[in-house]
Amino acid sequence: MLDLLKKLFEQRRKKITVMLLDDSKPDEDNSYKVYPNELFGLILVMSLCFAAVVALIFMLTPLGGLLYSTDDAAMRAQILEVSEKAISLEDSLQQRDLQLREMKNIIRLSIDTTLAMDQRFDDFFNEVDPFQNNDFISFEQSGTFERLSQNEILFSNVSISAPDFPSKYPVQGTLTRRYLPEEEHYGLDIATKNNEPVINIADGSVFNSSWTINNGYVISIQHSGGVVTTYKHLSKLNKKEGDLVLKGDILGEIGNAGVLSTGPHLHFEIWRNGVPQNPEAYLIK
Repeated sequence: MLDLLKKLFEQRRKKITVMLLDDSKPDEDNSYKVYPNELFGLILVMSLCFAAVVALIFMLTPLGGLLYSTDDAAMRAQILEVSEKAISLEDSLQQRDLQLREMKNIIRLSIDTTLAMDQRFDDFFNEVDPFQNNDFISFEQSGTFERLSQNEILFSNVSISAPDFPSKYPVQGTLTRRYLPEEEHYGLDIATKNNEPVINIADGSVFNSSWTINNGYVISIQHSGGVVTTYKHLSKLNKKEGDLVLKGDILGEIGNAGVLSTGPHLHFEIWRNGVPQNPEAYLIK
């Protein structure tokens, strides 16, 4: 067959005679005059017509689904993947906006807050001399009560006195990651067990007490002198915005809270006038 096509191609510009011989009728002469170019053209036209008919069948009938089903499934999978990434990116942007708003509040340091007072601060604002009240109580240690002398009350003015540093670590545990500003890690990570109490390190007032997707419960304390402390990955909060807190107060409990948490730990930050500080310079074991 290939030899025949080769011969026809070589003689394509000539008129040739094709003879058909029937062995059962040797005397019968069946000869035809053909032009190879016209034969090749006819074959090409028939091939194109056949390809067009097949294409139309696949395009206009359910048979096309058999051909394109795999590609469609792959495309749908890619669309779903892109959609999930877009949703995750939107959540991340919303969380970033929330964090930026919190940072703006920290940097401004000019929040006009009506502080919620508890009974420990009543004597500061009574017309009666507060030093006549010997029942003033400090919660320096959880579950214990300590009577403060008149001099201790005099020098415990939360809104004026500078924070008392260095202070003890806010939670007992193991330091797993230090202050690394070049990696945008502006605090300390302290691994500990679940439900461990988180202790306030200095007198101040709560200006942020909220839940975030990345960091679980977060609480931030405004101290005098432009100092702000922030505690992240809490599973429970004991204080709310506007509360006045003393050094040693329990702010909440540790938990494995937030999508950025890889285990029960506290992320602790210290800022001064909007600039992150190395907490290790303010703490002592």
